[in-house]
Amino acid sequence: MTEFDADTLDAQTQYKLLIGSITPRPIALVTTLGSHGPNAAPFSFFNGIGSDPAMVMFSVGARGGSAKDTIANILEIPEFVVHIVSDAIKEKMNVCAIDYPRGVNEIAEAGFTALPSKKVRPPRIAEAPVAFECRLLQLLELGRAPYQVVIGEVVYFHYHEGIVDEKFHVDVGKIDPIGRLAGRGGYTRITDRFEMAHRPFRNGAFAAPREQVEPGSGKMRDISPRAVPPFPAVTK
Repeated sequence: MTEFDADTLDAQTQYKLLIGSITPRPIALVTTLGSHGPNAAPFSFFNGIGSDPAMVMFSVGARGGSAKDTIANILEIPEFVVHIVSDAIKEKMNVCAIDYPRGVNEIAEAGFTALPSKKVRPPRIAEAPVAFECRLLQLLELGRAPYQVVIGEVVYFHYHEGIVDEKFHVDVGKIDPIGRLAGRGGYTRITDRFEMAHRPFRNGAFAAPREQVEPGSGKMRDISPRAVPPFPAVTK
């Protein structure tokens, strides 16, 4: 086994290990607004963290000892919009990753269409299949860099037509998101998906749902306990 003591590694080495191991990472394309105008930037240290209320987080590193535009804007106006990056908008997202001087409107530079949000002041991006309007809940400063961890409450959800059904199920295939990998330009698509049934443990035994939709077919298949191989016995 290959092992490393974190105390012996510099920040860049630890970064390489993290981004090469935590994959794929979802990408948040975040729009903010401040006294210098709107800003858009992608972040892959990003995820949802709760649903009551709906909350998301993303982490922002420092830039040359000063706060990035995203953080500077959030400190002025504690609101933002998180967009899920689809394969169709990846090139425009990459334009937003350019380290422009403060005051440059990345939304316009990338050729995105800015739309007014419903409940927050920063604009949202029309081309993104999913957009979460958020209000800042907490801004945490962590680490030696330091890193700014932004936690926001989702106050409004936007989806392109056809992504969410009447039962609020989201069709991830219609979002067609991309994920971040290691390296200077590593990304992935979700073109190979599979499902595994959840087997709850009840009354001292494993149970299984009676049926499950076969991916892509719309048909139901029997996955009752008699059709599922038993779990191996646990010995202590």
